[in-house]
Amino acid sequence: MTRLRTPLLALALLTAAAPARADCAWVLWGEVTGPPAFETLNYLISASDTRQTCEQAREKQITNVMSPKPPNTEVTLDELSGRPRVISQTKFKDGSVMTTVHRYVCLPDTLDPRGLKGK
Repeated sequence: MTRLRTPLLALALLTAAAPARADCAWVLWGEVTGPPAFETLNYLISASDTRQTCEQAREKQITNVMSPKPPNTEVTLDELSGRPRVISQTKFKDGSVMTTVHRYVCLPDTLDPRGLKGK
């Protein structure tokens, strides 16, 4: 009888702990790729208590990045990639074009898109 209780107790404890993790904090991350090196840089924008609040902050961030547009710049929003991205293309007098891409994602505070930190 004791052998049966131990697994059941462990299962009950794990089940009770699972919903508590659903209430974790959410972090809005930004990612930018553009000049001068055209390397991708991930950066933290804000933290929220709920996913919904984080997604509202993401929408506000997208709106802020899309306007106002600098002169000779076309800004488009691509939501088909699964992660909204704002593509900004500036055309110069010499005919060259500079493209900058911003992406935004809400992740639980346990995830960091920059990867693992080494010691």
